[in-house]
Amino acid sequence: MGAETLGRRTSIAVRNTSGLIFPLGSSKGELIPPWVSEGREVYRRGLILAMDLAVKRVFPEQKLWVEHSISLGYRCRIEGMETGMEAGVCERLDRELQKIVEEAIPIEFRKLSSGEALNLVGEHSLLPRWHMGRDVYCANVLGNSWAFAMGPTVPDTSWLTVWELRPLKGCFLLRFPGSRLWPEIVPWVESPTLTKELDLEEKHISRMKVHTVDMLNRRIREDGGRQAVMMSHFYQNRRVVQIVSRLGDEFPAKRIVMVAGPSCSGKTTFTRMLATYLRAEGFGTRMISVDNYFRNRSETPKNKDGSYDFECIGALNTELFGDHLKRLVNGETVKLPAFNFHTGIREDDVTPMTLGKDEFLLIEGIHGLNDSLTPGVDVAEKFKVYISALTTLNIDRLTRMSTSDGRLLRRIVRDSFRRGYSATDTILGWASVRRGERMNIFPFQEQADMMFNSALPYELPVLKPYLVPLLEDVEENSGAFNDADRLLRLLDCVEPINEGVVPRLSILREFIDGLLLDWSE
Repeated sequence: MGAETLGRRTSIAVRNTSGLIFPLGSSKGELIPPWVSEGREVYRRGLILAMDLAVKRVFPEQKLWVEHSISLGYRCRIEGMETGMEAGVCERLDRELQKIVEEAIPIEFRKLSSGEALNLVGEHSLLPRWHMGRDVYCANVLGNSWAFAMGPTVPDTSWLTVWELRPLKGCFLLRFPGSRLWPEIVPWVESPTLTKELDLEEKHISRMKVHTVDMLNRRIREDGGRQAVMMSHFYQNRRVVQIVSRLGDEFPAKRIVMVAGPSCSGKTTFTRMLATYLRAEGFGTRMISVDNYFRNRSETPKNKDGSYDFECIGALNTELFGDHLKRLVNGETVKLPAFNFHTGIREDDVTPMTLGKDEFLLIEGIHGLNDSLTPGVDVAEKFKVYISALTTLNIDRLTRMSTSDGRLLRRIVRDSFRRGYSATDTILGWASVRRGERMNIFPFQEQADMMFNSALPYELPVLKPYLVPLLEDVEENSGAFNDADRLLRLLDCVEPINEGVVPRLSILREFIDGLLLDWSE
């Protein structure tokens, strides 16, 4: 395939199409197909272990680090790998990975008691030493490659028949099939804006020395987590200031600020922070709620199952919304609508608004980066900000903390506080939320002028006291149990942080209460 795209795109083994074993250790021996998200994760865990074994064979003095997720792949870094050697490294690893697949090496799912976990030595002992004994400590093991078990993996390496290695500067990308087109690997699409943001975050957590849960726990033991909390808070503040500075430079040409991002990324708090900073710089701000532009319930598109699809862009009266924005920017006064969620009817011409000469118009919503939301508005008049919780904390060297899991944990706590939902309710509804994000948000993220990462490396320790009782309430016969169980096992290895050290202006306060910016216009 050449140096630019190394690896194979072969047909997956026939037995894979009938399903992967899930969960391992289950008396039922349930099968789940690899083209759904759970099966995809099972496959990925096995592939990462096989890649670690390949690195140990080819570069026995080096260590593999699995970093953030991008374009259906994980960015991987080998300690000490020199720039310019990436293509050759990928070729050697690709050949070794093929050998490992042919050897059909068993992958074990090990359950260790607290005592057994504490008796581990070397690298394998780093995370288990924090294990608090709520349940067994689980690990996926391939030879001398160990990874914390966020879930099961394939039974042996012969199942790992599809992958792609792509050289990057100073590292490489391990790509795998996605769920939708299994077993195809979708063509590589560069994401320079997202990549730049992730690079900044990797540098930040390296400076803070909190790359893994073990490293974070050690910092917490030193001072209760205060340094980690303060450094993260000041770093995020600096990122907001950079966005505000850019907005000031581009005013008044760009005065419509569109803020978009997936669920529980902190859009509401971030938009309020942005408004406060802009006011401190002498600008005025106005906000419009896109929710008031919903079509009447009788006009709302429906899903295949007959339920209303409130997340699609067709659920909004984009023509009216675009017209109002265009007129506001031109200095006219418009009367904003108000949507009644109880009756499902929009009342038009309710609230008058005029945009002053020194004012920004801030708009927050899931479709903010999609220009179809604002027909008739010149793209050059909009400044787009993409916000997400891009988790860069690793559980261990081979196991990254999923960005999706990070947002799910935020949502479980928030839904309990503000909506009275159980963890079971939130977990069972998460797949639907994720489908909406893949359709309506992620395809547009590269159109952003700037990105903001709301994830904080100390979130797990702060959220832990809230999450444990909520997750423990999930019943074993519930469809949410497997997710609740794996998240509890992770939290069992995390040292808690007292929420009192979290600043009142922190985005995390949106999910645990106590937010100073809890105001509205």
